[in-house]
This record gives sequence, C-alpha cells and structure tokens, in this order.
Amino acid sequence: MPTDLNQIALSNRRKVLDALRISGRMARVELAETTGLSPATVTAVTAELLNEGFVEACAGEGDGAARRGRPKVDLRLRPDAARVAGVKISLHRISVTITNFAGELLGASEISVRANHQPPERIAQMVDEALETALRAQEMSRNALHGVGIGLPGFVDGETGVSHWSPVFGEGAYDVAALFSKQLQLPCFVDNDANLATVAEHWFGRGKGRGDMLAVTIEHGVGMGMVIGGRLYRGAHGIGAEFGHTKIRPGGALCRCGQRGCIEAYLADYAILREVSTFRRTADPFDPLAVHAALAEIQAEGMAGDPRIRAIYARAGEILGIGLANLINIFGPELLVVSGAGSSAAPLFEPAMREALAANTLSAAVDRTPVEITQSSDALWAHGAAALVLTRSAFGSA
Repeated sequence: MPTDLNQIALSNRRKVLDALRISGRMARVELAETTGLSPATVTAVTAELLNEGFVEACAGEGDGAARRGRPKVDLRLRPDAARVAGVKISLHRISVTITNFAGELLGASEISVRANHQPPERIAQMVDEALETALRAQEMSRNALHGVGIGLPGFVDGETGVSHWSPVFGEGAYDVAALFSKQLQLPCFVDNDANLATVAEHWFGRGKGRGDMLAVTIEHGVGMGMVIGGRLYRGAHGIGAEFGHTKIRPGGALCRCGQRGCIEAYLADYAILREVSTFRRTADPFDPLAVHAALAEIQAEGMAGDPRIRAIYARAGEILGIGLANLINIFGPELLVVSGAGSSAAPLFEPAMREALAANTLSAAVDRTPVEITQSSDALWAHGAAALVLTRSAFGSA
C-alpha cells in the first residue's frame, strides 16, 4: 500500500479516471461505489479533474422533464483533453494508433518491416517513421501528443521500460523506453505486448467491466496478460505471467528461450513452421515477412484437408488446452481470451483444444470460465499500448 500522501492522491486519481474511461460516464456516488473511495475523496478528486479540464459534467442518464428535485449530474472524460499514440512492434509489422483522452480510436496505420537483427537505433527509427505516417494521416502535429505507449514482445519490465530479452532487441538488459523517448522526442512507456493486448481486451473488448480475466496470445511467441481485481498484474519484479515458458513436456521441443518443453515450443509461429519443415521446404525462419506469408499458406492447406498439417495443429491444440486448463484451475478467472495472429488457425486447433480443456479442468470449474477465441488485430494491441499512456503519464494517474 502506498504510504506517501502524494502517491495516494495519484492512485486515487487513477482509480477515478480508469472508472470513467471504462464506464463512459458516472455520477459521483457511483464512482465512490466502483472505486471504493469515500464520497469526500471522490468529490475532491473530481473537483481537481474538472478544474484541470480532464473531466466534464453532463446531464445524468435518465433525467427528463418529469424528474423533480435537483437534476442528476454525471461526469465523463473530456475526449479533447489529450491525444496519445500506441505502437505494437511485431517482427514483420509496426502498427500505430492515435487515441483521445477517453480512449477512443482516432486513427490507425501500419508499415511492414523486418524488425529482427536490426540495431536498436534502427528499430527506433522504424517506430518514428510509422508514427509519422499515422500523424500525417490525421493531419496532426507530433507536439499534439502527450506520450507514446509501445508494446514489445519478450521479457519486458513494464515498470522500468527495460527489455531483458526480446526477439527484436535480443539478449541483455536494455532501456528501450529511454531509446524511444530520445528518438521520438516524447514521453514513452514500454510494456510486454501481451500485457497491452490484455489491457485492450479489458478496456475495449470482451473483458470490459470484468474484474478478473486472462488473455493468452499466440503469435511469433506465446504470451499472457492477467487482470486481477481490475488491475493488470505484472509480478513482484515487473515480469510475470510468462505462460508460454511454462513447461508442458520435460525435455520436449526446443524453445527459442533456450529451454525445452515450453508451451510456446509447440504453439508459436516458429514451432508450426519447424514441424512443417520436417516434410517439406518452408520459408526462411529468419525472414519474418516470409514466415508470415508461409503460415497463411500452411493454414489454408490445413483447412483444405492436408492431414500432416492438421495433425500438427491438433497437437498444438491439445497442448494449448492442457495449459488453459491449468490456468483455470489456478486462477478461476471470469473470462479467458485467446487472441493474436495465431488464433486465425482456430478451425484447425480448437477441437483438440476444447477436448483437452474439458478433460483437464476441475469438474467444479469446467463450465464457469468462458474461453473465447478472438482474431484481434495489431491495431487493437496498439490501442492497448495507447491505454498504457493514459494510465501512466502526467495526467495524474499512478
């Protein structure tokens, strides 16, 4: 619990802003009920936010001419109070969104890249170019932005902005938040991309309004984000929820982390490509654009009936189903979402996933947690990156 009074005040502001952003509008009494803050604290916090122009008053919903007494007043975020950008870095693509203060999407753009084996400075330049493309499309000056959120694959400390390992930046601790801030000349906040996909689902997608949810992402790697008690959980050291690197088969398939038997080693893009390469020539695994195209072709052949490809995805689905059952048995979330580019292969892996999920989930929990597969776009993940700025920047959020 925070002990510093300033930190307590910042935390209270964050609770109010987040509640308004998720709900759209609320009366002060509803804000107190939702945030757990006292009515007096809510009154003080909202007075500050109104004075600073972050929040505005509006007529309460349901008010009409027949209503007697003092009219109800709701509060809502003032959309024009700020503009922020969100960026998702994939090995083959950089996606950018521009968002207003209410979290509403104003515009999006993307560029194709080969982000692996590039110097860090070149990666920062690529992000700069992608951001400039998005700003031009909105006829917006860079000075209009209050900050940029960036989602990066790998072991990323969301509190410090340090990447400890990433397929983009490689091994070793690297202060990527400082790198991007210097290149973009804007405050930059960096987090694991799966965390930001989870934030996107929690704020804007299927998890909206849910206090406890998990999101598993399948792409170049396998990631996970956790919302517990309405808050994104990062672990005690800023790095946690590495579902893809939990072990499913001791001594099993080699994972790109260097260990064996990880869930990712059976589900990720490179794992599917490696299995297909045992019976035919496939794309260069070090060319992310070629890998992306090859996987689309492989999935199409599997859906057309190729038995070898269908067997690969069936095994991947079984591994995924066992892993998801373990998550439900441990956390008992309200919702579990499977997303990412790899979810486009759901027709191939879902039957085996559902069978393994039912067989390995505790009987008391088997029907209590919906497991939904969604083919979310990179733009949604970038939208989550923009949300990171809205909760971490100088707007007063903790």
